[in-house]
Amino acid sequence: MKTLRTASLACLTLMPLTASAQTYAPAEERPGRVVLVPMSVERPAGDGWVLSTRNNLSVTYSRVIKGANRNQLAKAYTNVPDKRISSNQELAERLRQDLRKNVNPERFKILAEDFQIDANSANKCVRYHYRTEDRQSPSADTPIIIDLQGRSCVHPDDEGIVVGSSLTTIGSASPSDKDMVAQAVQFFDGIHFYIPLTVKSWQALAEQGDTNAEVWLARHLLQTNDLEEGIVWLVKAADKGNAEAQTLLGLAYLTGRAVTRSAEDAVKWLRPVAEKAYPKAEGLLGLAYATAAEVHNEEEGRRWVRKAAEDGDPLGQTLLGEFMVFGRAGVEKNETEGIVWVRKAAEQGDARAQYLLSGLLVNGVGTEKDFIQARFWLELAAAQGHADARKTLEQIKRSSTAKPTTPPAESK
Repeated sequence: MKTLRTASLACLTLMPLTASAQTYAPAEERPGRVVLVPMSVERPAGDGWVLSTRNNLSVTYSRVIKGANRNQLAKAYTNVPDKRISSNQELAERLRQDLRKNVNPERFKILAEDFQIDANSANKCVRYHYRTEDRQSPSADTPIIIDLQGRSCVHPDDEGIVVGSSLTTIGSASPSDKDMVAQAVQFFDGIHFYIPLTVKSWQALAEQGDTNAEVWLARHLLQTNDLEEGIVWLVKAADKGNAEAQTLLGLAYLTGRAVTRSAEDAVKWLRPVAEKAYPKAEGLLGLAYATAAEVHNEEEGRRWVRKAAEDGDPLGQTLLGEFMVFGRAGVEKNETEGIVWVRKAAEQGDARAQYLLSGLLVNGVGTEKDFIQARFWLELAAAQGHADARKTLEQIKRSSTAKPTTPPAESK
């Protein structure tokens, strides 16, 4: 649901920061947390949630509720209203107008509508509940109910920005209000505010020696292909012991982007951070040992990949799943356990894992064949730009057969 006019915040840097993040800077992105400016979002509680869409301004998780004809969406997003909002009453009225404007009365019947100032918040926040019935439900006996619990807050450091979050249940049955509210509150509490800074603001802070700003500035420079300058700032932060900067330098040396490729230098930067139980470094270190000829060590590769997977790193989970499914890197073949790890990574939004999981489901490797789920994961991977997933989807669209074209079970 888009309640306010979306503004372009392309000038903001939107990638992970350091573990020592201060109030002006988002905490580092880690397993279970997605960083957006000006907020970070914790993964919704419970099993089955999938990171389904993400861009610079919003993140959406989805979940199909087992044993019930319902699914859920949890969304966090940033909007910029036409004018600054100075009071809770003004925010509530804007939300009411936008919700009504976006509900087509010819299709949806409004069953409940409630807006309340969030007294538990120190910020300007409004909680709202909207329940509608879809008049185009397939069956009059089991109507489709859309139950929306939402919270919208004026950013505490900038009244020109509104941060919203919502939990929506869609289906022929609806959970109790008590259960829905409890789930929604838990999700809303996982939204954390940070002061939104522009690139110029990061530059000024970095020049003052702030390590967090050095990392964010380096990320922006690397993303905009100002590679040499980006590495300069990354080295400054890494030399101060910043774990994220050290990990990113290790990645640069492992891939040869912005520096001369050197697996030995990659390990030099990654291993000390991995030994401090930094999941992203653990996964990359395992990848280096498992795939780079200069430092090849299967035993170490297996050890660090498993450690990363157990610590929640999606790369580690994908690699461990691949090792088990295909019996690689000296790991005993175990398709059933392997697909469990692949699914964990896929649910965290890892495109490689999503594509691999799609192939495993189509071929019935480690699980029963499931073409519907396979298509779901394939489309998620394609939406993130996975080249093979996009190619497979194009083949499906051109195919006149009922069954989708089978993607390879082995990832690329």
